[in-house]
Amino acid sequence: MLRKVGADKVIYPERDMGMRVAHHLISSNIIDYIELSEDYSLVEIQASGAMIGRNLRELDIRAKFGCNVMGIKTGEKMNIAPNAEDIIRDKDILVVVGKNTDLRSLEKTFAE
Repeated sequence: MLRKVGADKVIYPERDMGMRVAHHLISSNIIDYIELSEDYSLVEIQASGAMIGRNLRELDIRAKFGCNVMGIKTGEKMNIAPNAEDIIRDKDILVVVGKNTDLRSLEKTFAE
């Protein structure tokens, strides 16, 4: 109805929260999930054992999965412009944006 009267953005809070909760329940590594469009999302991923102690260059997430690491949360600090030499530490959270299919591949590869 809203789209028919000209609304260009309709928010569905129940659906959006349902998607966030579902992603969190399906994967223990997913902290938060925000759908940007039908095909792209932004996720917060808990660093897994396979990531810890390695830097972004070694993980090569962009080349292997087509996703971009937009930030790294370490405790209360947020690095919004991580460089290739930034090392992932235990309890770090990676903020990653990408195509939903690519994000699922990344999640499966590093799932614990």
